[in-house]
Amino acid sequence: MQLAPMRYTKIEGTAVAVSVTSAAQAKAALKELRHKKRELKFLRTALVRRQRAARTKQSSASKPRRSLVRRFFAGVGWLIMSLFEVATVARAERRARDPAEIERELQRIDETLHNIEGCTLQLQGKMLTLG
Repeated sequence: MQLAPMRYTKIEGTAVAVSVTSAAQAKAALKELRHKKRELKFLRTALVRRQRAARTKQSSASKPRRSLVRRFFAGVGWLIMSLFEVATVARAERRARDPAEIERELQRIDETLHNIEGCTLQLQGKMLTLG
């Protein structure tokens, strides 16, 4: 998935920095931050779904057999979710990952989202004092 380019915001690792000189640029930077936040939340949701699926694969081996009807509906649900994942997640991202790697990626995304929130608050405060 290609993320949107940013003009006023720089994200390196989990650090978020914004450089603006006017109120108009600050408004544009706020829009960039909101958009980036939505993108990261979308990626986070996909990772959580994959983590949940990986955990159920590990724990389903010890469970007793389900009825034929339940297995049918589970198969239909799996088919729908896999089609959704193929449509939304890049091929390189769909490769099998272990739950620990997914957890590290989730923590990195959470930290970045937290830093985006802090940057947004600072920009809003600056706009209040300037404007």
